[in-house]
Amino acid sequence: MRNRSRWSRREFVRVAGSSLGAMSFAPPLLDHATRSSARIAARFAYVGFGGEGAKEDGIAIFDLRGGRWVPAGVVASAAPSSLALDASERFLYAVNDVDEYEGLPTGTVEAYAIDAADGTLQLVNRQRLSLSATAPRHAAVSPDGRALVVAVHGGGAYNVLPLGQDGSVQPVSGILKETGSGPHDRQRSAHPQMVVFDRAGRVVSADLGSDRMSVLKLDDGRLRRVGWHAARPGSGPRQVVFHPDGELLFVANELDASVACYGYDAGGGKIVRRLGQAATAVDADTGGVVMAVDPAGDFLYTAHRRGSAGVSMWRIAQSTGGLQRLQTVDESGPRLHEMTMTADGGSLLGLSREHGGVFGWRVANGQMSRGVQLVSLEAPMSIAAKSL
Repeated sequence: MRNRSRWSRREFVRVAGSSLGAMSFAPPLLDHATRSSARIAARFAYVGFGGEGAKEDGIAIFDLRGGRWVPAGVVASAAPSSLALDASERFLYAVNDVDEYEGLPTGTVEAYAIDAADGTLQLVNRQRLSLSATAPRHAAVSPDGRALVVAVHGGGAYNVLPLGQDGSVQPVSGILKETGSGPHDRQRSAHPQMVVFDRAGRVVSADLGSDRMSVLKLDDGRLRRVGWHAARPGSGPRQVVFHPDGELLFVANELDASVACYGYDAGGGKIVRRLGQAATAVDADTGGVVMAVDPAGDFLYTAHRRGSAGVSMWRIAQSTGGLQRLQTVDESGPRLHEMTMTADGGSLLGLSREHGGVFGWRVANGQMSRGVQLVSLEAPMSIAAKSL
């Protein structure tokens, strides 16, 4: 990995492996009317790339203000498996999916200050996680912007790192070890995969290894478990996403290619019960399901990291959380590693490591267009879009 924090535009084009023209398309994906005056279109996008088998690692920056993906720079970053913006969108945090740092068995996280004018990044600092906290997979910033919570796959734990007013990441203040296992070969021990905050500032986590979702209380820089709920044995929860109303929790299961919906007591901070579970692919071996929820709460989208079952659009029953598949496109298209929606709900974005790029689908009037490739980029890992 390079030691420099900034790369030139020429280097960026070389790393991305395409011309500037190939990094955009017509008509512009993001050039559409927003569905709500309270939502604004994305201004900048950050795409982490690299990791195992990749020639380069870093975070690519794109300016979206003209409706096209225009390269704005790259910063060097080791295997950025997860990117998270704070609520003010002044700072970007990157999780480095590594097994060693400065001779110690640990992963790291990085803090970047975002230039409000051009979206470029300036490294604030890099902080190591606790010992044996290797291969961190995901992080979330607390609603008050005072802490970063990290889900650690290799060490089977969660780390809490305080955040300074300048956005800097401080040393680990709290560690919570996860325990348990499951019936699958990949479930010999706990493997936390993702953390999200509910409206009250509690943490909800997904643990692939123990088939469990936990509710954690963050207090004075430490976490304590206040509740948990078992998933179907062998399903392997990997991703958790709240419905905008905060009372439905969707869980993407890694091992059986399904999405489950749970009722969530937002007041008490409890996962109440499973309301339903839908298979997202005909063949369960497809596995590796990824998902995104529409900001308005009307639709859920799914795709897969293994096998090509296309991108599906599901209608969410507001009263029950039930899912009805409305449409599937690009059945022979790219396998997706991650998905996200733009804040205005008009565009679905997906990353494909196998096909080396960022892809987009326009969403309007309850319909999803066929996908187009927005950017050619080797081994994309993570994405975050800045709107403020």
